[in-house]
Amino acid sequence: MGILLWLCMASVQAPNWRRYPIGYVIVFFVALVSKMLASNVALNKASLGASIWAIIFGFCVRNAIDLFGQPLPGYLKVAQQTELYIAVSLVLLCIDISVLRPLAPRALFVSWIDTPLLFMVVAWVGWTVLKIDRQTAIILSGATFICGSSAAIALGASMGVPHKTQMPIAIISIFTIPSIIALPYIAHRLEFSSTVSGAWFGGCVDSTGGVIASASIYGDKEAIDTSAVVKMVQNVLIGPLSVLMAWAWSQYELYEQRRFEREEELLAQQQQLFQANDDEDDNHTTANTLSDNRQPTPPTATSKNIKKRDKAHVLLWKRFPKFVIGFVLTAVLFNTTLGEDGDLRGAVNDFSFYVSEWFSTLSFVSIGLGLQLNEMKQNIRNLGMLCTLYLVAQTVDIAITGLLAWVAFTFM
Repeated sequence: MGILLWLCMASVQAPNWRRYPIGYVIVFFVALVSKMLASNVALNKASLGASIWAIIFGFCVRNAIDLFGQPLPGYLKVAQQTELYIAVSLVLLCIDISVLRPLAPRALFVSWIDTPLLFMVVAWVGWTVLKIDRQTAIILSGATFICGSSAAIALGASMGVPHKTQMPIAIISIFTIPSIIALPYIAHRLEFSSTVSGAWFGGCVDSTGGVIASASIYGDKEAIDTSAVVKMVQNVLIGPLSVLMAWAWSQYELYEQRRFEREEELLAQQQQLFQANDDEDDNHTTANTLSDNRQPTPPTATSKNIKKRDKAHVLLWKRFPKFVIGFVLTAVLFNTTLGEDGDLRGAVNDFSFYVSEWFSTLSFVSIGLGLQLNEMKQNIRNLGMLCTLYLVAQTVDIAITGLLAWVAFTFM
């Protein structure tokens, strides 16, 4: 894994790419310790997964360096490849059509009916009511309603702001733990069937690992299988939603750029008019003499140099989340080349998921390395608003997904 990633760094000539192995060993060691802690029986029952430990340890490493007044070393900075790790993790999520087929209609009903609508409504509430910046609100909302960190990274890449994903992911990773633990007991109390319960967990627990953990606490294999299928169907939304967001945000940027140019042009015309009036006041005699011969001055370029505007398709390609191509290719290859051998398909799927989880853990370590205590103290209000938005979104998601799961797996 490390050698392939090093070749990736070398191919794009990333800064400090020659020292990437040093940073990768540190990040991998932190991920390994996180995995070991997550496999502890007592900690596993408490739903303290590898993602939580990875963020905590990464955070500790970063702020220990800050205590000595040192910047993040170059070998760690180049190994902090959050977007790359999560993209590889997503590409390796092989979608097995044969597993999805029996439950697909009901899983689609649970996963896709409310998700796009609630995603946009909650994002709108975030930037209009809570005054969170637009991109962060979209990232947090998408991560809450789709699949946690994977959706957050994909949406951040689509809008060209991967650095804004760190805080939403950290908040979601921490606040997901109560949901993982509480939902199975609530499902038992409400006397939901195993399939309804599994669909509920799959639709509203943010991460794939958290979904399986919650279904395991519930203690029924049918619930585990149903939750996994519903989560897989929901994960498929990452691709089209990322592409749609890339297109929408590109159009928004072009609109803002055109508006800025119009305002600059209007400002330049006003400045010319004021300058002409000043000249007339200073030289009124000369101005009166030449007034009949003066020709109107056409508007000139603005006082600022406006950057040449990209065409819509160019901007869309820049924003396009490239992992979607790999995600689609992997799914096509998996479902067309392995035949009908269930054991082989299961083995490949399990191995791909295992490697995918490792890359996911590496991404969480990178997220922790990006969280600085001083910045969090300075942005304490914004942190409070993000927590508020997440709690509202998660509460709505739990309630509506529970209702949809009950309808789908009881009456359909």
